[in-house]
Amino acid sequence: MKSFYPILVSAFVISFPFFGLNAQENSAAASDSQSIEEGKSSPWHTSYATAVTEAKVSGKKLFIVFTGKEWIDICRAFDSDILSQPVFIDLVSPQFALLNLEYPKDNMLPREEAAEKALLKDAYRVRGFPTVVLTEVDGRPFGVNGFQPIPAEEYAKQILEVDSIHDEALALRTEAMTFDGVQKATRLSESIPDLPGNLKARYYIKEMEAVLENDPEDVLKLKKEYSLLIADVEYSKKMELLARSSQWAEMEALTDQYIDANNLEGGALQAALLNKAGVQGNQQMSEAQIETLKRTIVINAESQQGAVAKQMLTEIENKAAEAQEEDQKKTE
Repeated sequence: MKSFYPILVSAFVISFPFFGLNAQENSAAASDSQSIEEGKSSPWHTSYATAVTEAKVSGKKLFIVFTGKEWIDICRAFDSDILSQPVFIDLVSPQFALLNLEYPKDNMLPREEAAEKALLKDAYRVRGFPTVVLTEVDGRPFGVNGFQPIPAEEYAKQILEVDSIHDEALALRTEAMTFDGVQKATRLSESIPDLPGNLKARYYIKEMEAVLENDPEDVLKLKKEYSLLIADVEYSKKMELLARSSQWAEMEALTDQYIDANNLEGGALQAALLNKAGVQGNQQMSEAQIETLKRTIVINAESQQGAVAKQMLTEIENKAAEAQEEDQKKTE
């Protein structure tokens, strides 16, 4: 399948398997026909429930923008230069229900709205604002994008191209069911969208498993990639369960097992080590955490994971220096 994952321009970094979000209509949804700009009529929804309703009734997909335009310049530019432009809305709205999810800087939201937005952000692994996710009405994503400094019409055409590619992928997936073996595996693999991170495995794990099953000799050379992505999803699920009950030692052990079992290297290894460092921090294991962060940096200091490790290490060192200074003051 033709890939579509343009450079995502995000101004601020923020901290599942395939699912359908069954959000219920509520009082917030009643006013959802209001514009993003107060008092003006707009096709934009501000609640997931009403966007899904429009999509179901009209046979549309979902265009979801995660944004913080009240406090992030790029988000404001995205809204004013592209999303609010009539040419964009006229081109995209016939195919998509438009959903705007605003995340305030202080996170002060009504409880139900806050819960829904947190669920959506986690479900699509949103790491920065603004982020655009294109999904089927049941929540399955097939495209991820962000702000690009291009004309609104050009941006709209990119979105429609992704939509067209996705329709071709759906047809290819249906066609695959009439084949067996490598022919089936080929069509299924080509129907899986090129999503970032492990979103591909989180939402298309059944198709990936079917590819591996129908290509036991690894003719398509996808076994290593797919197996690692599937293992990452399983690892993430287990980590999430352990984190709910603060089982830090078990999380650290699970991470070590995951690293060894999958012979992780490069960015994948760095990401796992960052998880380990975070867990060690929760256990107040400062020396072990420092060693893990240093190991992460040695792998590739210039990568995104390396940069995060350097920032974490600097924060730890600064706190240690502050604590030492306080101790010295007490002894004087």
